[in-house]
Amino acid sequence: MNRKLMKQSLLVVIVCIAFSLPCLGQTPPPNDNFSNRIVLTGSSVAFAGTLAGATLEAHEALGGYNTNQLAGTVSQSVWWTWTAPQTSLVTVELTSASADSQIPGGWPVDGIAVYDTTNVFTNVQPVAEMDLDVSILCEAMTFSAIGGSNYQIQLLGSSSTAYQFLVLATNSPLIFQPARSVTVSTNASTLFTVVAEGYRPLSYQWQFAGTNLAGQTAPMLVLTNIGGSQAGNYSVIVTNAGGAVTSAPVVLAVSGSDLQPSLMAVSGQFGQFMFELTGELGRNYRIESSVDLASWTNEYSFPRYPYSYIPGFNYDSPFLTSIVFNTNASSTFVMSNTSASKFLRAAQYQPGNEICINNMRQIRFAKSLWRRDGNDKGTIRVRWNVPIGSDLAPYFLQGALPCCPLDPAQTFVTSYEPNNCQAAPQCAIFPGSHLLEEPTP
Repeated sequence: MNRKLMKQSLLVVIVCIAFSLPCLGQTPPPNDNFSNRIVLTGSSVAFAGTLAGATLEAHEALGGYNTNQLAGTVSQSVWWTWTAPQTSLVTVELTSASADSQIPGGWPVDGIAVYDTTNVFTNVQPVAEMDLDVSILCEAMTFSAIGGSNYQIQLLGSSSTAYQFLVLATNSPLIFQPARSVTVSTNASTLFTVVAEGYRPLSYQWQFAGTNLAGQTAPMLVLTNIGGSQAGNYSVIVTNAGGAVTSAPVVLAVSGSDLQPSLMAVSGQFGQFMFELTGELGRNYRIESSVDLASWTNEYSFPRYPYSYIPGFNYDSPFLTSIVFNTNASSTFVMSNTSASKFLRAAQYQPGNEICINNMRQIRFAKSLWRRDGNDKGTIRVRWNVPIGSDLAPYFLQGALPCCPLDPAQTFVTSYEPNNCQAAPQCAIFPGSHLLEEPTP
């Protein structure tokens, strides 16, 4: 090859690297442009998409108020089109994401918008939109659809996260997260919760063994000083203007046994240690570690929040816990094996004060609903926002905020620090022993 041709070849390589030409880029998604948007059909349809490799068309709509607050520059979009099979309320739920697409401070970088027109290359506003944040509890948006009308769905932002969504067209309420079965000891406390969506307002009625529990009309059911007569099946009826739906029953088991859990190592991936815990179904257990089988300490290796399972996101120890929840007769858990060799054991979890811990469970759940509802109303509430008592009161039965049973003043303000939406609430009376350590449902 002569020198002139070598220089030309080198110039092509440099230009390709410097300007990220398609030779090194990702292939655009099949629904990159509005003209080749993917068609969705049905009253219940799941769909998935990613902005990886996508582009942005000239003059296309870029969402509205929520999506205009996305962090960074909106540089990519992909499209779907959906025809409403009936006139009804429509809910679009974010069901999963491959990564936590946020910048420091908790601001989202991607969003989803729905338009009721095909003329999306004008200054059109969406009929529904939301930023995408996996830390929001059962994140969803709703809008009223007219049967036979076409709706354009746009994923926009700047990350390469892979998302999965669910479109549901129904006037009846939807239960996104039902309560879960639990096992407790006699005189313990527990909390049943439900996350629902639909036409507002939503009404709740908890049942025990199919019979209404008088006055239990909040999205959470508080049970304290539990006795054997309270063991059995619990459910909740959620009602709105469009209808009613009853959750599947969950079981409250009251155990008087002192059954000790057992651990067994199982094969896992490189860099991970996986073990199987066998114990009572629906119990919380504490995992402890030791290097000499003499002194034992709590093993803080397990996510306290569901979204902290996402790889690559840096969480400090306050967002990890030594408590695990046994969802089956034998449950599997994973931790890093990059540390020094040590022994593990499991023990029954004994909270510092049953009633105070249960109060903090309520506060934590109320914070999740407050943040979720803000997002649904077009108000972005990031992880670091701190709600006050008046923000949380609507989620408690008759608006009554709890207080620590050992607080002399017996007020919410003197008993608890709600903290931000990502941190667990704290007891101000006995912060060292009244600790909410368990993972979220």
